[in-house]
Amino acid sequence: MVVTKPIQDKSFIDSHVQSARFSPLARQIIAATGPIISSAAAGMTNGFSAILLPQLQHPGSAIQITSDQSSWIASMAPLPMAAGCLLGGLLMEKFGRKVTHLILNITFAVGFCVLSMAPSYDIILVGRFITGFSCGLVGPPASVYIAETSDPKYRGVLLAGVTFAVSFGILIAHFFGTLFHWKMASLYCSFFMAVSYIFVMVCPESPSWLLSKGRNQEAEEAFRWLRGHDGEIMKEFNDMVVKYEGDSTAGKTKGTRITLVEHVLRKQFILPLITLLVFFFTMQFSGVNIVAFYSISLMQTTIGSNINEYLAMLIVDLVRVITSLLACILLKMFGRRPLAMLSGIGTTVSLVSLSIFLYFQNSIPLYQNLSWMSLIFLISYIVFVGLGLFPLPWCMSGEIFPIATRGIGSGLTSSFNFICFFVVIKTGPSLFASVGTNGTFMIYGLISLVGTLCLYMILPETKNRTLQEIEDSFKIGWQQTPKAVVDQPKV
Repeated sequence: MVVTKPIQDKSFIDSHVQSARFSPLARQIIAATGPIISSAAAGMTNGFSAILLPQLQHPGSAIQITSDQSSWIASMAPLPMAAGCLLGGLLMEKFGRKVTHLILNITFAVGFCVLSMAPSYDIILVGRFITGFSCGLVGPPASVYIAETSDPKYRGVLLAGVTFAVSFGILIAHFFGTLFHWKMASLYCSFFMAVSYIFVMVCPESPSWLLSKGRNQEAEEAFRWLRGHDGEIMKEFNDMVVKYEGDSTAGKTKGTRITLVEHVLRKQFILPLITLLVFFFTMQFSGVNIVAFYSISLMQTTIGSNINEYLAMLIVDLVRVITSLLACILLKMFGRRPLAMLSGIGTTVSLVSLSIFLYFQNSIPLYQNLSWMSLIFLISYIVFVGLGLFPLPWCMSGEIFPIATRGIGSGLTSSFNFICFFVVIKTGPSLFASVGTNGTFMIYGLISLVGTLCLYMILPETKNRTLQEIEDSFKIGWQQTPKAVVDQPKV
């Protein structure tokens, strides 16, 4: 058993007297706040096209666009997200999680400022490209940093804060776009990045990343700042040290370091990779981002003229935010698998019901006066998809990969997610035009059903387990990873 020496450096102790006034949980929340605000900027980017396009399509707009150009404005943000994810994964492995977050805050701010000053369609595309690329950059390090700096008891709640922030960011973008011109709305979005930058600056680097680079003293300082000095807590840190030193010793015994290729060929990397690829595919092709990107046009199609579409959009946004907050609470109480199954089944039923109702609404005059039911089914869909299918893959991308491949694993899966994102957003208008709104929702519902069945067979349970325990469980395969063991809430 390797036990790290107590820190005797008086200057270090003195410098952390102030931090001792805050509980470890408070410091973990502070550490998570920077990435969470950055994730809110990703939500602003996702929701921005919903308020940008109607303003550009207005007859009085200074910049006039065609329907094809509008689809490019909507899909230009998802287009570079995959490349941003890969780069984000590489940057956080090379330079650390903290430095990567500082970089992406700057690129986000630049992208929103470019949008706020855009004089033409081409510059709008440039701004959308930069903000979309920044969304990709934030994908891997946000979940990984929060997972590596939080206690297993609070990890699920803090990770769910990422998707809560995305939902809140969509609401903010739509709210700004409802009140202000799209250029001012974009400028206001950029202010959030300065706040995120400050939070990231005052927090330490990930202890796991520091250990992987052999910087044990810095890792222990960071771990104590985040988690405190409790004996049981420090045992977790010592177990991490043993793991890293064991890998180093194994490499020396073989006469060489374990290569990245050897790491990615291991079962404990391949199985989590397949699991998250299925999860992200199911999430995206259940249409989760179609509603955010084409909110106004969808409202006009599904609810008709009986309800103001902007009001309906804000109602849906508010429901999405409340659901994301509820998901944070439920992730603390229940495991990942029960929420995933509840979300998948509920999403499928909501989409299929909405599809069937829209079919009858278009065919039978009587149903045309019941347009409020479309909004009910749409809200039901937002609730169920927000409870599991939307937040869980992001939460688990920071949990289930081994530390040696956490950067590349989260980068690959996030990149795949955004490729699916781009395909869904780009093909959405064509799908609506070819098979109708009801046919499109039926397709998304069937994909949700098949994906949920696949996840039932392969999704592991990670609640209240340390990152090392999760990594070790994948060494023995899917069949042996605890699936149904879920801590019940105390009564």
